[in-house]
Amino acid sequence: MKLTITEPAQMRLAKYFDDPKAVVLLDFDDGVGYQSEVAISCTLNQEFRLLVVDKNSDYHEYNTEIQTELGPMYYKDYSKTFMDEAMKIDVKPNGQLTLRGVYRGELTPALNVLDLREDGAK
Repeated sequence: MKLTITEPAQMRLAKYFDDPKAVVLLDFDDGVGYQSEVAISCTLNQEFRLLVVDKNSDYHEYNTEIQTELGPMYYKDYSKTFMDEAMKIDVKPNGQLTLRGVYRGELTPALNVLDLREDGAK
């Protein structure tokens, strides 16, 4: 599996990967893991999001690594079912990050970034 981050998206995300105390998670919001919103609202939508967490936090559910141009991301191995063999994070004309697959098309039209580090966004 491959995850490409386009140059415009790299400009938006680099600060998270540059922090040696942070880890970036590609989260499929299914009720397992950090601050899942599924328990609060029921939806039929697939939704991925990027979570930025402290490296020393408990993110054991995110047990699989995928390399990107900026560094590694981690995801829950079973969420691969909802991914594509070749994916891309890009920036839409309206400035929103998006996650697309080569074969499945748009996986998440609005890829949100949640900074959950104790010291917050830098």
